[in-house]
Amino acid sequence: MRSAGRSPTWPAEPTAVGGLTLMVGVARLRHIHGAAERLRSVKTSESLRVERLHVVKKMLVLALLGLGVFAVWRKVQADRAEIDLWTEATTAELN
Repeated sequence: MRSAGRSPTWPAEPTAVGGLTLMVGVARLRHIHGAAERLRSVKTSESLRVERLHVVKKMLVLALLGLGVFAVWRKVQADRAEIDLWTEATTAELN
């Protein structure tokens, strides 16, 4: 039983029913609402599969981007080497 000083929103006290302890009142509603929120937040195997697929796609895009940057860097280095070679060859003829 509730005392006269408690408000109606005070968390309910456990109640023994058939050997089980149950929460009744506002505390029980909060517990049920929290459990429902947890169930909604649990990911299904399908959503996990889709999430993994997105991660793999992102990794592949990053790998391709890295390969592209590496290829461009190698091309720039080769062009610089060729320019240096031509510069050395043409300045040697003038001296």
